[in-house]
Amino acid sequence: MISKVRLSHSNKSRAHIGRAKVREGKEIYRHPEGYFVVLEFEGESGKFREAFWPEEVEEVMKERRRG
Repeated sequence: MISKVRLSHSNKSRAHIGRAKVREGKEIYRHPEGYFVVLEFEGESGKFREAFWPEEVEEVMKERRRG
């Protein structure tokens, strides 16, 4: 599943969330009780993973190509 999330990297401050970049990442893990979600992203130096609160993650529906 592909999801979108805002990556702010602002030391846990919500002050810069309006300027945060929206990135798409692959969902790697979702806690069974819904406490957090782990997404994997492709960065300049390779893949990286980050955990988010479920309410911060927005699912993205991708269209399937018809052949």
